[in-house]
Amino acid sequence: MAYDDQDAARMLTLAQAGQHQRWRLPTRVEAELLQQEALGCAMLGEPLTLIEQKLDTARELLTRAADGEPSGLGAYFNEHTLLLRNAVSYIEAGKPGIAADLFGEIISAGTLSRRDTGFFNARRAAALALSGEPDEAAEVGIASAEVAQAVQSERTMRVLGEVLQTLSRWRCRPAVRKFCEALRAA
Repeated sequence: MAYDDQDAARMLTLAQAGQHQRWRLPTRVEAELLQQEALGCAMLGEPLTLIEQKLDTARELLTRAADGEPSGLGAYFNEHTLLLRNAVSYIEAGKPGIAADLFGEIISAGTLSRRDTGFFNARRAAALALSGEPDEAAEVGIASAEVAQAVQSERTMRVLGEVLQTLSRWRCRPAVRKFCEALRAA
């Protein structure tokens, strides 16, 4: 919720508080907290080396997590979840190209639900737009809009609206015009 409110300081302090030594948390939860700390650092403009160090440590923790805890606290936090959240961290760190690649990697794995694929394609389109790739962003955005319309995802449509704003300086490009039309139809 702190991320949705763009409250970077709260996000960072909550993630750090959860890592306090008095808590005995499962390894997956520790990995998630470290990843969330990296996101908070990215939102606050900390150096990329610090953010990547935290992301790498979170990945290392996750690889050590016991596979025998499928119903335990943090069981949902897996390699794909980590990569999706890392992509968000890279966007916040001003590295949308890396984020677009990570989103693409997860989406191409085919493990996401249709709704999630639509949403993360919207996030990928946003990263591509921020990277100065208007045609590819528009194409990915069109695919995302089709899914968003089919599953009636307002959240995905909200992200696509932001993508359209980012692409406004390229509004004369055919792919961007087509994306705009697709959003109007949705």
